[in-house]
Amino acid sequence: MSVSTSCIKLCLLSTFVSSSFLCHAAHSELSQALTTSQARLHSLSQSGGQLPQSQISLSSSSWLNGLPSISLSHLGSLDNGNSYEQELSLNLPIKSPALHSSDKQIKQLTQGIQSQQVALQGLYLSGLLRQSLWEHRLAAVKLTQLTRKSQLLEKLHSQQKQLTDAGELPIANILLLERELVDIGLERVDLNQQQAEALALYQQLTGQEQIPQEIAETARPITTSTHGSDALVQHPLWQLLSLQKQQQMLIIQSQQAGDKDPWTVSLTAKNTANNQVDDQQLGIAVSVPLTFGSALSQTELSQWQQANTEQTLNLDRTYIELKTQLKKLEQQQQNLLDQQILLTEALQLSRTITEELAKVKDQNQVSYEVWLRRYVDALDTESRLALNQVAQQKLHSQQLQALGILL
Repeated sequence: MSVSTSCIKLCLLSTFVSSSFLCHAAHSELSQALTTSQARLHSLSQSGGQLPQSQISLSSSSWLNGLPSISLSHLGSLDNGNSYEQELSLNLPIKSPALHSSDKQIKQLTQGIQSQQVALQGLYLSGLLRQSLWEHRLAAVKLTQLTRKSQLLEKLHSQQKQLTDAGELPIANILLLERELVDIGLERVDLNQQQAEALALYQQLTGQEQIPQEIAETARPITTSTHGSDALVQHPLWQLLSLQKQQQMLIIQSQQAGDKDPWTVSLTAKNTANNQVDDQQLGIAVSVPLTFGSALSQTELSQWQQANTEQTLNLDRTYIELKTQLKKLEQQQQNLLDQQILLTEALQLSRTITEELAKVKDQNQVSYEVWLRRYVDALDTESRLALNQVAQQKLHSQQLQALGILL
């Protein structure tokens, strides 16, 4: 075993050991970035002219199904002007026990919907943060590899320029090298732009100037099932649609049973007077709706059936899309693992070839150029392997995103 191979294995071992200590700090830092971005988004929404939550006053009565009303009547006799009847009633629309129970369930579902909406917003921000972090990291790795490659080509360019100036090599050789260096420069410009755009997105989301160094989420395992059930049913989007469907079902069931029709309690004061009698009365009346059959009209029933069908289709479509996306990411992850095996083997072969050519590279210029070219090829393979490993970490984060797991 060569010294370089032993060093590589030792580096990989030390990286594996140290990653277990860094994963907790990395997760904490990424969670803090998400919290900061949520706070900034909330602050921007308030400064954009929306009414602050503290100034919104919305409430629902726990026992009234509407506003109380007062009715006043005065009846006078047409034959005898001294005969009249006056009545004052206070009418209270009281919620029925069934409506009170239904409202309690709807309130719980509404709170669940609001919770999932907050989680969905957090998931959206998590996706943007993950995108910026990994685009910046991939660009940084590619730039590092390009720098190493350009340094080797610059060294070969210097050697060949001397031979070209001496007339020992045609000028086409050095022109080809210069063309390679120009291509590297063009690629570096694109990567610098990609890195700058990723950094700008991260800064806009968090307000922080620097991107964290530890961004891998590989310490968080991918589980597609939870206690025998599909983990995708815990996705905030699927949960939101499911709760909305349950809420709509509860509302229509309440309407069908006539629960929205209130129990009306009337407190009445009545005064009847004529030439002989002046009678004052106090009384109470209760009006209870009779729940026979369905309180829904055919139009209301048809509208609800159409809305329920659309909700069901939307729920099924969302699940299929999430499942398809997750399966696609799993296949990509497997492809990257297969590529890693082959790239590791190719890198070992390239290094072995380079070591063998190094034994004769000092014999003449041709041997030196062949060795340097093989060294560049080995470096390209090493670069592809490094990018493959980063791509696997990125895909792991994308799988967490697809499962609806926040940073």
